[in-house]
Amino acid sequence: MSSDCLGLQHLRNPEEMDGEIFCYIHQGGELVKGVDGSVEYKGGSNDSMTVNTNISYDQFVSQLCSKLKIKANEVEFHFTVKFDPSCQLPLNDDASLARMFRFNDMFCRIYLSPCAEAEAEAGVVARASTPTPVISSNSVQVTTTNGNTNVDPPMDVSDDPPRIQSYGFLQRCAEQTPVDQLDSSQFHNAIMGSGQTFRNATKFRDAVYLMSLAGKFRYSFKRNSPKQMTVVCSVDECPWKITCRAIGSTNIVQVHTFRNVHNHSLEDVASCQPLVRSNRASLIIDNVIRSNPDYHPRQICEDFIKQHGMQLSYCQAWQLKQKAMERIYGLPKNYYKLLPWMCERIVQTNPGTIVELTHSSDGHFEQLFIAHAVSIQGFTMGCRPIIAIDSSHMSGPYNGTLFSATSYDANNSMFPLAIGVMNSEDYEDWSWFLKNLKKVFGDKEVVIISDRRPALLRSVREIFGVENHAYCYFHLKEDFNNFLNKNVINGNQGKENALQWLDRIAYARLEHDYNVCMFELRKFNDALATWVEDNAPEHWAMSKFPKKRWDKMTTSFDESFTVWLKDERHYSICNFIMEHMIKLGAMVVKHKEESITWKGSIGPNIEEKVMLNITKGEAYPVTPLMNGILGVYIGKSILYVDIMNQTCTCKAWQMVGIPCEHACAALLSTGQNVSDFVEDYYKFPNQELIYSGPFRGIETHDMPSVDNDGVVRDFTGKIFPSLNPPHIKRPLGRPRKRRSESPFMDKRTLYCSRCQMAGHNRKTCKRIHCLD
Repeated sequence: MSSDCLGLQHLRNPEEMDGEIFCYIHQGGELVKGVDGSVEYKGGSNDSMTVNTNISYDQFVSQLCSKLKIKANEVEFHFTVKFDPSCQLPLNDDASLARMFRFNDMFCRIYLSPCAEAEAEAGVVARASTPTPVISSNSVQVTTTNGNTNVDPPMDVSDDPPRIQSYGFLQRCAEQTPVDQLDSSQFHNAIMGSGQTFRNATKFRDAVYLMSLAGKFRYSFKRNSPKQMTVVCSVDECPWKITCRAIGSTNIVQVHTFRNVHNHSLEDVASCQPLVRSNRASLIIDNVIRSNPDYHPRQICEDFIKQHGMQLSYCQAWQLKQKAMERIYGLPKNYYKLLPWMCERIVQTNPGTIVELTHSSDGHFEQLFIAHAVSIQGFTMGCRPIIAIDSSHMSGPYNGTLFSATSYDANNSMFPLAIGVMNSEDYEDWSWFLKNLKKVFGDKEVVIISDRRPALLRSVREIFGVENHAYCYFHLKEDFNNFLNKNVINGNQGKENALQWLDRIAYARLEHDYNVCMFELRKFNDALATWVEDNAPEHWAMSKFPKKRWDKMTTSFDESFTVWLKDERHYSICNFIMEHMIKLGAMVVKHKEESITWKGSIGPNIEEKVMLNITKGEAYPVTPLMNGILGVYIGKSILYVDIMNQTCTCKAWQMVGIPCEHACAALLSTGQNVSDFVEDYYKFPNQELIYSGPFRGIETHDMPSVDNDGVVRDFTGKIFPSLNPPHIKRPLGRPRKRRSESPFMDKRTLYCSRCQMAGHNRKTCKRIHCLD
């Protein structure tokens, strides 16, 4: 679009049929399409007029040209429609004028550009005696002109901060156009010549710095003020020079003198390499960060050496990336100011969603709870009444703690239920989170699985009842292992034996088996048996827990939730919320599509367990007894299976809801289909109910922006409530990316590249001499 273009905008109320439209006229600007797909008209002067909707095309053109004092045969008319503001359509007759009014209920824009014949007559380089200023951006847009520079400045200059978008959203937008990493050739012409204008002095200084990087020279300011700047090359007697002055009383600056010639010797080239300034050098990596937010500082160092010959330290590269991310995504503190608007938009987009937000008396963020409607509906309609809760640290700009509550779908897959963001994880925070979590399912009784930190022990007992609190066996086993290391057992074999006895105690389903294991453990070491008795086995041992816990002994799926949001936990809070919604929506769609491909009435994960039990049960002899009870022989023992009541002496069927191996043997002996006796919680109808709720991501195209004074406003000037960041700031040093690994976590098996055996590597291979 030429700089000699004109835009017309009209606003009308469809209910007012008075036939008149107010037209807002722009002249001398251009359309600029942002990286997020938004279209903005920049530059130009303003005017207005009123036209009748019944006006003809010839009358409209005559009235417009008379208003602007231009000739109709020297311009071409185009317009846009509201549903695609980037596509220009020709406006050349009454039919196109009627279409413009019809498909622009709220606003429309018209653009006037010079005719090809008029340009040919007037000349391409200079159509007028004075230049029309062009507002420059990072990808510099310039107009090379000559003559008088005393011109009126453009009136429509936008200096709004960028809208905050999620990493994933901006990344997908950036991926539409391939980006060459740190391509410096585009900055050679950051300043083209006299007459070029910049929005303010900072933009001019940025352009000068980018030119110095591309040209590999160093510069200095002889004069440096917002109204007048003089820049020269740092090499003595080098003629390179640029001067810039402000236009009138505005902040817009215009290049006055532009002498783009250097006179350097080889020694000068080596001694005047550009300096690294993080605020401005970060402009180079903006496009790379948009397409790849995980651009590593070490890669930045390597690319700067290749492209610019500049040696960066890791700290400098890290600062460059942080500056670029702040410029693209906004200042971290602004995310908390936009949080109330985002919470309100979440509830509006997905009715039924529970969002709770608290702040201190001085307006600083404290607590956030979100349970999406699709999760609430899925849990109440189809999930088993068991929830795993856990917490993990967030390493965003203001730290914090991420609380999570997850359940299980019909295929035993993770089903996210609720999240919370807190300043800490003390009793008050956990109690507040669990009270809001209870709103999800009301009076429905559920079992809560968690670790044994004191804040959880107290808050779960008060809100859900002590009998409904199941301890995570994974964390308890870690505590038991620490007790072994500090007090009692020496030697690896003794520790392994003690841990095996603890496993038997925890997973024993019958009271008799529990007592036998405890007797054996006491014989092995009395202190270990005392430790087990003192650590509330009624909350973690299968045979002691009074409620049905569906064989869920750990919060492993809640650990998986932490891994699921591993990268997002390092984002700012608004980006984290948006990325969580994107991932939740993708998970709902994925599991819904996968359930359609189930071969039977149960999912593949449950079917695998059933088939394993069937395989084991095929070898067991079965004897029919009275009252529909069957006896299953296992060696010298006999277990009784009641098909009608779906019980087994081993209690596995009752505890899990899936026929155990003994029940499978009994069902097969009577010709029954084992899948028919799996509880409904594991079947396709429940899976369909779990993922039947609607879910939509929030729209952010109309997200308000944060002014320089910290006030949140939209484009109409409406003010929205805002919050300040939490008082707790992140500590100094690099934040941790990984959690501390437990000795009981499943780790990758190590294989030797020499003998292909597991358990060692090539260096420690004992078969080296034999094979050589």
